[in-house]
Amino acid sequence: MIPVLFKIGPIAIHSYGLMIAVGFLAGLYFVQRDAVKRGYNPKIFSDLAFILLPLGVAGTRLAHILMFPGEYSWSDPVGWFAVWRGGLVFQGALPPTLLFTVWYLRRHKVPFWPACDIMFPYVPLGHAFGRIGCFLNGCCYGKPTSVAWGIPAHRVPWDTGQPPTGSPAFLEHMGRFSDVTAASHWSHAIHPTQLYESAGLLFLFGVMLLLRKRWNPFAGFTMPVYFVLYGVLRFIVEMYRGDHNPVHVGALTDQQFFALACAAAGVILFAILAIRARRRPQPAGNPRTPLKQVR
Repeated sequence: MIPVLFKIGPIAIHSYGLMIAVGFLAGLYFVQRDAVKRGYNPKIFSDLAFILLPLGVAGTRLAHILMFPGEYSWSDPVGWFAVWRGGLVFQGALPPTLLFTVWYLRRHKVPFWPACDIMFPYVPLGHAFGRIGCFLNGCCYGKPTSVAWGIPAHRVPWDTGQPPTGSPAFLEHMGRFSDVTAASHWSHAIHPTQLYESAGLLFLFGVMLLLRKRWNPFAGFTMPVYFVLYGVLRFIVEMYRGDHNPVHVGALTDQQFFALACAAAGVILFAILAIRARRRPQPAGNPRTPLKQVR
């Protein structure tokens, strides 16, 4: 795990933040490219993206605070805002960003559902880079495992400017296993769940692009497809997580309930949009059929 890649004077370049930035810029590039292909002004989408980024980060941080209140204290006020240390719950970004997007697109007279087909295929692409950042940061780690690809966590993280304490997985194992002590260098091997999810998100990204190109049944279909596929992916990955996501009902973690709710919402939304499309035909927003230019 390499939470800090390097330093430029007093400024530390954190791997977590850098990967989020790389994912954001990659997604933005392709969104702007597709906007041009479909006859829209790409600046509308780039301006929207730069507003959604801080709004989404704020939503993910708030969700983490609500789920893990014990990790925050007013004795460390910086910790409430130090997103470079990790501590983001992805689902928390969806409500504020979706609500703002609806308002923003209406204000700029851009049809919402065709615009979703421009943007949503690239959400898993950006998220995949973010999960690589999680891996480098050491958060969102997996359960102990004996599989050949299991990866142990190091005792001391890369230079962060803080006293060396060890990665989250190492500290958890030090309090759980007698053979992992403060003098040890490695935790037990753990499932690299961050990489599992990153690979799954890249697969989801490819599937959504293929569906948009070959199927494209109605405008906006990419949103419910994303909700269903990501819900299934997250539910499965959660089975291998070892960072003790909260459990309030039965044996399922809160994240698994969120994943099921996400998939169910996708199924319902897909049915609503399909019925709506049959009753009132509308442009599907296929990149081979440019839509009206919006400036």
